[in-house]
Amino acid sequence: MGTVLILTGRDDLTADAVVEELAKRGENVVRYDTADFPTASRLAVSLTGDGWAGSLTGSRTLRLETVKSVWWRRPNEFVTPEEWPGPARALAVSEARSGLLGVLGSLPVRWINHPAQDSAANYKPRQLAVAARVGLDTPRTIITSDPEHARVFMGEDTVIYKGLGGGVLGPNGQRQLLPVSLVSAGDVDDGVTGTAHLFQENVEKAYEVRLTVIGTRMFPVAIHAGSEAAKLDWRTDYRSLTYERVDMPPEVEKGVRRLMDELGLYFGALDFVVTPDGRWKFLEINPNGQWHWIAVKANVPLVEAMADALQGDAECL
Repeated sequence: MGTVLILTGRDDLTADAVVEELAKRGENVVRYDTADFPTASRLAVSLTGDGWAGSLTGSRTLRLETVKSVWWRRPNEFVTPEEWPGPARALAVSEARSGLLGVLGSLPVRWINHPAQDSAANYKPRQLAVAARVGLDTPRTIITSDPEHARVFMGEDTVIYKGLGGGVLGPNGQRQLLPVSLVSAGDVDDGVTGTAHLFQENVEKAYEVRLTVIGTRMFPVAIHAGSEAAKLDWRTDYRSLTYERVDMPPEVEKGVRRLMDELGLYFGALDFVVTPDGRWKFLEINPNGQWHWIAVKANVPLVEAMADALQGDAECL
């Protein structure tokens, strides 16, 4: 029997649900957190004519030759002994990343998603460029560090400002949400020159859609905001949200398939605005977005679909 490898941290309810589903189906699952390497696990592999063969041993021993699929969920950073000097720790982490991830990343199996593709697809400018190229409807957008460029784009309108990355670092070193905000030309000053900024037209919303894609299967769910804060950014007020499964226009489905293909992704969590006249405006794709909450709230079989994919279900090829 082949092995399903899930790379994630210990506190991951989404992975817990999928592991439980796979166990019900009799699958052999190994869950591994890269934070255990190199201090709490050992890598011992040799190069063969078919690639790397050998073992990764932690709380369980994984034979690489048995792996049939890998879910790159949310593994933690590598950990080295605190008593080591700073330069030694930095070198060890760098070598661990290149060694362990290089070996695992070379496995010729189904990846959801391969970390190299996941990382590349995280860049919002690339997402938007590809989305526009494959025919998805995208909002008018600029990325700029030029105050005058920003003011000309805004004109008399109020526009959206959103972060280009994954949030900001808080005092404890954890990433914190950078919420969407509204700005106008009068708000722009020379501080814009300090870094790159993304400004986007403020699209009128009937509702938003979170589209979860797993292989060839697509699960669109409408998100209805019940507060002013949620209407601007639904992530700021989950308690006000209601959910509804909806159908997706064929032309949007076609564009999403092309987007996933060009980005090299197997999984994606995509956000759209649906306008009052029914147009679907693409906002972004998170190649490793959260989804278990929406599976529960909207009664969508995402856990089962992910388990199918990791098992190698033909429908997900």
